[in-house]
Amino acid sequence: MVRELQRKFTGTTMLVVTILLVLFLAVLNIVNIGLSRKDSQSVLNRIMDRSTGQIPAMAGTGAPGMPGPEGDERERKDAEGDIYGSYFTVHVNENGAVTSIDSSHADDLTWNNIVALLQDADDAFGVEVTGETESELSERPDVEQRESGIKMREPAADDGRKITGKKTETGKTGSYIYKAEQLDDGSVMYAFLDVSLETSFILRLLLITGAVGIGTWLLVFLLVIYLSRRAIAPIALNIEKQRQFITDAGHELKTPLAVIISNVDVQELHSGKTKWLDNIRSQALRLSDLTKQMLTLSKMDESGKNSFISTTFDASQMLEDTVRVFRESASLRGIQIRTQIDPGIQITFSREQFQQMLELLMDNAVKYGKENGEISVSLQTQRRLVRMKFSNSCEELPDIDPDRLFDRFYRADTSRSRQTGGSGIGLAVVRAIAEHNGGKASAHFCPDNVIEFVIDIPDNKK
Repeated sequence: MVRELQRKFTGTTMLVVTILLVLFLAVLNIVNIGLSRKDSQSVLNRIMDRSTGQIPAMAGTGAPGMPGPEGDERERKDAEGDIYGSYFTVHVNENGAVTSIDSSHADDLTWNNIVALLQDADDAFGVEVTGETESELSERPDVEQRESGIKMREPAADDGRKITGKKTETGKTGSYIYKAEQLDDGSVMYAFLDVSLETSFILRLLLITGAVGIGTWLLVFLLVIYLSRRAIAPIALNIEKQRQFITDAGHELKTPLAVIISNVDVQELHSGKTKWLDNIRSQALRLSDLTKQMLTLSKMDESGKNSFISTTFDASQMLEDTVRVFRESASLRGIQIRTQIDPGIQITFSREQFQQMLELLMDNAVKYGKENGEISVSLQTQRRLVRMKFSNSCEELPDIDPDRLFDRFYRADTSRSRQTGGSGIGLAVVRAIAEHNGGKASAHFCPDNVIEFVIDIPDNKK
């Protein structure tokens, strides 16, 4: 019992810790990703705003025939590069030729790399980047033919890029995010910002938080295991005292009850039967039965699942024999018993407990069944389990959850329970026996005021 309480306490605690830890780390990383992307987009917007206002002054490196920045302009850009990271800006005319480029903060890029990035991002405004500079076009003898033959195309269909307005597009290609803005003369200004460091930082934080989360979970798990014994110690002690009290009281009651019943028998021999002796006998037998059931529950709680020896036997035959015993008592109340028992069903179960469970279920059906009603008993195999059903009609279904019928000392009709001699603990014993042997017991309310008890037993032979 202590181990079971400790297991449930540890499992529940770690489930709550896991949910909270996962939520915390998920929110932390989601917020970090959102803020990082927002910061990168803000930097890209500032680069674009500066570039669109200084197109004539912009110059670049890496493109043939294009002058590079000098003096204070280079120092200013170098300072901005420390803040923004690796970026470059490109101006493309309406014919797709590069007219201006600033790649001073993207020294690791070649001209071909820049052209490839431009061509990946040129679908928005129908201007196809040719990869040539304006000066190269002007030096070609067929420039007029080339200019008149420049390929113009319609904007591409939506491919996932975000269109923020008629003249602005943002997107991502490779490790760069970009913003493209079409100017009044039909030319396009591109700004590219390298976010590889940002992506690396996001992944690094994700790995760090994941490692910290796993380490924290393991540490909490060990602490919970260590502290769980102390946490449940008072509860376990109280449960142990209650169980020990029931066991001791049950054993102490067995002898006086046996003496009372034997004295009633002796008195009947001397003076004959009387209603007072009958009352004494019935109540003594009822108390004896209650004591026996309480000791059964206590023994199962104390000893665990290995307290009874399981054997393989014919459950069909045992059920037939038990039903036969109760047919006479059922007929006295005008109750018919109908059976649907498949022959030769073998189960691995505690034989003693199975017999006790059958007797309790049949006794419950006969005692609480409707007079002149009907009891149905079935035993069948279904997939990987053996299913027993006991159903009986009653005057009126109780207005409760059917599962409460398995509560200890619960009675739907207290006055009738006293008349029939019920103890209110029989169904609790049934469920305990079923679960003790790896099965389960459930109750259902059916139409026409019928209560059905279902016992599922694992079919270990398959």
